[in-house]
Amino acid sequence: MNIRTKVEQLCARMHDEPQFPTQGLTLFVDLERRETRRKYLPRDVLQTFLGGRGANMYLLYNLLQEERDALDPEIPLIFGAGTLTGDMPAATRGNFTSRSPESDAILDANGGDYFPSFVKRHGYDHIVLYGLAPQWTLLRIAHDEVQFLDATPYVGLDNLEIPGAIERDFECTERKDMALARITTAGENLALCSGIMGGIKAIWARGGGGAKMGALRLKAIMVHGKPGEAPKAKELKDHNKVIGKKITSTSVIKNALKQVGTPFLYKPSRVLGALGTMNNQKTAWHDSLDADNFDPYRPGMDGCYKCPVHCRNLNDMTPEGKGGWGSAALKGLKGNASYDKAQADVEHKKQRTYNGIHNDGKFDKYDKGDGPEYVTVGKFGPMIGLREPEHVLRLNNILNDLGLDSASTGSAIAWAMELWQRGIIDASHTGGLDLSWGNYETVEKLLFMTAKREGFGDTIADSSRAVERGKYPKEALDYRMAVKGLFQSDPHDARILKAFALGLSVATRGMDHLRNRVTLEINARINDDAAFKTELYGGTVSPQPNRYEGKEFAVRRCENTFAVGDSVGMCRFNTKLFNSPSTPDCGDFATQVSSATDLSFSADELNEIGRNITGIERLLNFRLGLRGKDDTLPRRWFDEEIEVGPFKGEKIDRKEFEAMKSRFYTVTGLNTEGVPAADWHEQLAHTMTGFAVRVELPKPIPGAPDKDIVIDEPVSNVIALREALRRRFPEAQEELGDHSWNVAVNGRMVLSGERETALNDGDRVTLVPIIAGG
Repeated sequence: MNIRTKVEQLCARMHDEPQFPTQGLTLFVDLERRETRRKYLPRDVLQTFLGGRGANMYLLYNLLQEERDALDPEIPLIFGAGTLTGDMPAATRGNFTSRSPESDAILDANGGDYFPSFVKRHGYDHIVLYGLAPQWTLLRIAHDEVQFLDATPYVGLDNLEIPGAIERDFECTERKDMALARITTAGENLALCSGIMGGIKAIWARGGGGAKMGALRLKAIMVHGKPGEAPKAKELKDHNKVIGKKITSTSVIKNALKQVGTPFLYKPSRVLGALGTMNNQKTAWHDSLDADNFDPYRPGMDGCYKCPVHCRNLNDMTPEGKGGWGSAALKGLKGNASYDKAQADVEHKKQRTYNGIHNDGKFDKYDKGDGPEYVTVGKFGPMIGLREPEHVLRLNNILNDLGLDSASTGSAIAWAMELWQRGIIDASHTGGLDLSWGNYETVEKLLFMTAKREGFGDTIADSSRAVERGKYPKEALDYRMAVKGLFQSDPHDARILKAFALGLSVATRGMDHLRNRVTLEINARINDDAAFKTELYGGTVSPQPNRYEGKEFAVRRCENTFAVGDSVGMCRFNTKLFNSPSTPDCGDFATQVSSATDLSFSADELNEIGRNITGIERLLNFRLGLRGKDDTLPRRWFDEEIEVGPFKGEKIDRKEFEAMKSRFYTVTGLNTEGVPAADWHEQLAHTMTGFAVRVELPKPIPGAPDKDIVIDEPVSNVIALREALRRRFPEAQEELGDHSWNVAVNGRMVLSGERETALNDGDRVTLVPIIAGG
């Protein structure tokens, strides 16, 4: 079955008119045939999965052909704006979703700036892209008008150049009457660590979205024209004020994010002894990268569409540049230096010393830009052995231009550096590049080589798949800091904080903290208030961050809340539990979703929808071959203790970890393979595909430990059911091919005519061993 047939089948279940107020269209875009189609999602999709990330998963579940490679143009790339994107303070986000070419799991990247809000205000909730464009294409969307334009003039342009070229050719201005999602040369060259850029710094980074978009031969999506007003702004206004006040009055936002951005997190990680250093061989690094060392080069802050926070720190190292914004902002903030209160009063008083990267008074376009975020500071600081703020700033600006995911790219370089350190690779592999720790010149050069897939850059461009693609020997996997094939997103070593470790292991897109990180585990006030912590997470959670008891409740609640946040379009930093217990939560989101849709939602219902979203993601990952064993952690964290800090000697105990993971599966409603158990799967299936047949097996089989499974792809007869079982459980071919197993449908044995025995939604099928003898 091809993608167009799947689109046709899906559209038959969709609608020609909106199913609730404020619903936008789903735009299907066939890039190969240059055709479009518009439909509206069923209302039960909103009620089960919301919009944005959740509805994207619904679309992918129906359109995915799991036997195809991720870069096959038959696998769609789906953009989705959140249900409240552009309509609620700090709700500026949207998700790109597909099968990841970088990892073994789903691709699902979340980003903001202006593009998601422009898409939403031009009348679209989702854009489904598929097919190989006959030439490099610019997709122009202007309300009802959709055009396929020749993008050849823009091929080869990187992120800092392409907006200006578009503005010139279309007489518009980005962020005023145009928003642009685009790829760089890295995406054109299918670098697996490339993202989709949505601004100077804004990036849909994780999972290789840039490569996926490049594989469709799609250079950019332009939303052209000023966005209209929110259709129900008046109804949302009163509670938007409540939400805005919650955000701007929260200490971490008011005193840290608005002043210096996410790099404020570097110091608490450092004093805790939990900074991923030299590919996580160590967990301590220099205080030279504390946030106040960037103060001399910080001229101000920027932000996303109508966001009240403005958390994006700017940088300017040129002679004309101004600095000092946010200076001393963190002084005296005890929460910024957990476990070492004296650190809160430390100021470095760094001076502005930069005189060009070669100290020769020469400056270029990479000496000024947006950022960095905490992730970039960590991945291009301690992770690869760099300690100078100026080095990190310049590499950040290069990454922004080249459209490279700093998490995956930094991790890929750190992996290579450890392999060099251990003698697993040498100059014959690197083309003469010296991969010693802290070699700035090599790192800068390697970024450009990666975007072009030149020399050893071709290996870095293959990211976590370098062994699979024959670039490293198999022994290199021992030093790869990845889960489900995705490098760790943040620079925080999680051997101390067991909830962090659990979250990274079970995260549905791979080793990524933005799915479920229990950041408040290092908040002493919360840890010391048992009743409050229990209420916060819906279960009793150990107050000690390095204990295992109850951490499943904290990860479960964070995962639900963050999934809802992504699906309504809310920024993670302004969502309850990520950095504060007092930022907007599911109750706030329920109020606004109810107002926007004229449907009724409660906080508890949204919490359950969050669980549904992770449930469908786990079902997608199961189709991609992931099983319970893939919810794990890198070998290093089980085998090697950390050597410094107040938690010296910590590592992950395998037995305790497996018990914690098992409890997480239980409170989530998963079986031992990490997928929704049959009752929950059947409930989800009625929305996902509109079809569910329950199958009872005579014994557990590989991939189906409970003897009770659900087939949710429509099958017409028993023969088709047997084929579907073999597809979904390839590891159980021998058992499913057992000719001694007969079939009973709704209690009636089928002894002949399996092809003529029809199956319908809701049927119950039993596989029955034949008993014969004489």
